[in-house]
Amino acid sequence: GDFSDGTNHFNVYTNGGSYNMTRNSEGELQMDITNTGTVNYGVQLYYDGFQLDQGAEYEFSFDVRGSIPRDMEWRIQINGGDYHAYYAEVIDVTEETQHVVSRFTMEEASDPAPRLCFNMGASDAVAQDEPHSVMLDNLDLELVDDSNLVEQAAAVEAPKVKINQIGYHPSDKKVAVFSDLACSDGEISPVSNFQIVDSSTGETVYNGTISEGRLDTSTGEVNASGDFSDFTTPGTYKIVTADGEESFVFSIGEDLYQDTLEQVAKMFYLQRCGQELTEDEAGAFAHPACHDTLATIYGTNQKIDVSGGWHDAGDYGRYIVPAAKAVADLLLAYEKDPDAVKATDLLQEVKYETDWMLKMQDPLTGGVYHKVTCKAFPGTVLPQDETEELVVSPLSKVASIDFAASMALASRIYTENGDGAYGQTCLDAAQKAWSYYLQNKTVRGFQNPSDITTGEYADGSSAQEYFWAAAELYKTTGKSEYKTHMAEALAETKEASENLGGLGWMDVAAYGAYAALTTPKLLADSSGLLSEIQTAFFAAADEVVAIAMSNPYLVSRKNEFEWGSNMGIANNGMLLMLANEIAPNEEYVNCAKMQLNYLMGVNATGYCFVTGAGTLSPQNPHHRPSQVIGECMPGMLVGGPDSALEDPYAKAVLKDTPAAKCYADNAQSYSCNEVTIYWNSPLVYLLTANS
Repeated sequence: GDFSDGTNHFNVYTNGGSYNMTRNSEGELQMDITNTGTVNYGVQLYYDGFQLDQGAEYEFSFDVRGSIPRDMEWRIQINGGDYHAYYAEVIDVTEETQHVVSRFTMEEASDPAPRLCFNMGASDAVAQDEPHSVMLDNLDLELVDDSNLVEQAAAVEAPKVKINQIGYHPSDKKVAVFSDLACSDGEISPVSNFQIVDSSTGETVYNGTISEGRLDTSTGEVNASGDFSDFTTPGTYKIVTADGEESFVFSIGEDLYQDTLEQVAKMFYLQRCGQELTEDEAGAFAHPACHDTLATIYGTNQKIDVSGGWHDAGDYGRYIVPAAKAVADLLLAYEKDPDAVKATDLLQEVKYETDWMLKMQDPLTGGVYHKVTCKAFPGTVLPQDETEELVVSPLSKVASIDFAASMALASRIYTENGDGAYGQTCLDAAQKAWSYYLQNKTVRGFQNPSDITTGEYADGSSAQEYFWAAAELYKTTGKSEYKTHMAEALAETKEASENLGGLGWMDVAAYGAYAALTTPKLLADSSGLLSEIQTAFFAAADEVVAIAMSNPYLVSRKNEFEWGSNMGIANNGMLLMLANEIAPNEEYVNCAKMQLNYLMGVNATGYCFVTGAGTLSPQNPHHRPSQVIGECMPGMLVGGPDSALEDPYAKAVLKDTPAAKCYADNAQSYSCNEVTIYWNSPLVYLLTANS
């Protein structure tokens, strides 16, 4: 804390304030504040990377002075949720250096990743725009008494036998994964056999063989597998090894996924914005209408109605780019099996989102506004309690072209299902957005305005979105002009070194490829375009299979897991099932099911990653309603392992953890445990395809 090695360990959060941070000639950390903002954390200096233990007594000390007198709050707080302070003090800063010393006891549960903050924002002692400086030095946090330390509960231990915690259809390929099974001499080496035991009677009903183990760097485990595909008797079972390791209980039977599918689909209703959710329908997650005020178009005084739609994630923003993906996934799931989701009218639910999307289109230009949020993320509050001004971010080309693609798809689905008037509305809107995109194709992609800090969903290239929209409009209208644009967009995609295998919000070309390869008019065309799309699309599907087959958990990942890795895995399962629709292939179907198995428990963490499902599932998602209510909303797919450790909690508790195990079931870990509509949506498709 003497800054002899610079200020690199410290960072600054701003909420309307502005500053410059340096190490001055006296060796102090100097904050030159040019605007305090309107809240005391308008300029907040912070430090992460330490822990507090329950029952322990600490002493914190530091030197501080200012260029002018002012007050300043220092606090050690939870780094997430409501950001409440474990301890805080307001001190009067003077021009003379003072040495501050404070003692406090950690009264709450131990926190491996708290945050030390110095709030240098709004103060009655200084004008908002009055330039001044605050200097800090010699920071020291010491544990002074651990005699009353409270022992914490042990971390969740994953079982060494991993199975799909929901279960398997009798005809499924069924593979259990075994990790680090011990021999009698204590060495790590898998035993050679396993039994399936009836969970109600304890009777052994099947004997199986475990493969030879091999070390896997992504998990840090010796992994082996046991195939029990030939065991098809319906019932409830567990797997037991010769050395006493057991799996969670699982079932074999038909219709196993129906309850999970219904919950995963209902998440969209529970994320509805702008309307009252009643207790009869929403239970603990009922709330009055929220975010139903007019929103201001950024940089203007114009206000428009953009109420409705779904809250995107653990926050309450609504964003066009991910909304387009979620809409596409759900419509394709409906097209795959209109009767799969029984308790939710899926077309009606999607219409709640597309109605909102239509409001986000500028009627004059056809362009689509990128998002509607407040200027900053809210605290941990219920949706009706986020009451800051709603701001509509500017029109963007990527929002417009994603909108065009998903609306062209919606037009087709609604028309085919008896709502031709709505289908025409969607098509008209899609074509207007398409025209806007063509006129603005070369402008810079969306970036957040400087005073908006909510999700950006920026995308440097729009070639894949262009291809997707052209393909959907060609399939819907049959107009040859869109085929010409498909060829142009495909060339641009290749020039950008991108492929046609993406189903994410950022890489969407596979949606376009599927649309193209299910368009009769293109299939009858002998041009090279069809062949080019087929080759690229099936190459992407084959690559997913190859990667999955090389992984001990049969999941389509190598040694890295990205933020939202569970979405990528669900997307890959969906991609394989789409490919199977075009060219039936048992290998695609089996591999798609393995991606579902991973999400349901056949993974290195041992979690079923859907809240409220399976035996071990997340209890503490980064999801504001769940956090405030103190009850986990069911049916949400969490982000899963993120080997880049992209939040302070993950950095603290997962350091040096193998990539496949970089997951924390904690609300503070937004990079591992947040939820989104566009993570749930491919899971709806995958569950529908496997129901």
